[in-house]
Amino acid sequence: MDTARVYLNLKPSRTPGPQCAPPLSVPPVRVLIQKPSREKCCVFIQESLSKTTDSPAKVECPQDWLSHRDKCFHVSQDTNTWKGGLADCDGKGATLLLIQDQEELRFLQDSTRGKGNSFWIGLSYTSSDKNWKWINGSTLNSDVLKITGDTEKDSCAVIFRDKVTSESCASDNRWICQKELKHETTSNDS
Repeated sequence: MDTARVYLNLKPSRTPGPQCAPPLSVPPVRVLIQKPSREKCCVFIQESLSKTTDSPAKVECPQDWLSHRDKCFHVSQDTNTWKGGLADCDGKGATLLLIQDQEELRFLQDSTRGKGNSFWIGLSYTSSDKNWKWINGSTLNSDVLKITGDTEKDSCAVIFRDKVTSESCASDNRWICQKELKHETTSNDS
């Protein structure tokens, strides 16, 4: 079977007026259309489906945990050393509290007010570099949080009433654990 190739000039003419050419006799034309690969189609379909059918699932804090912004907080009823509090939070799939900002600190101070205890948070003093460090390795920003009290070799931070104070990590206190809410998505498979 004979195939002919036809090339069309799709650029508009720069001269005014109708541009007509005398009719040509053209043999039958076979048009070939290149389809994208199957893999590209599958990826495009999956992306399209995830954009249109996924919706955020409502994620709630576990029972007896406080919810605030994008975190869940657990205030312990027991007392233990700072390391004991750290281990308890880890067992709950959480960490000792990492204070994000002044607003979060106020929320937790209000939540623990009247409980008459100090509460461990995820902040300890490292004597090697003489800095307060969060359990995630970051250094304390003193614009966000001020620590009162004596800072010694084995010091950890507690929330006590309306301030954050330095205390021996070996003393017994309650603690606050935190979990970040993870917004999962659910997919409609229909």
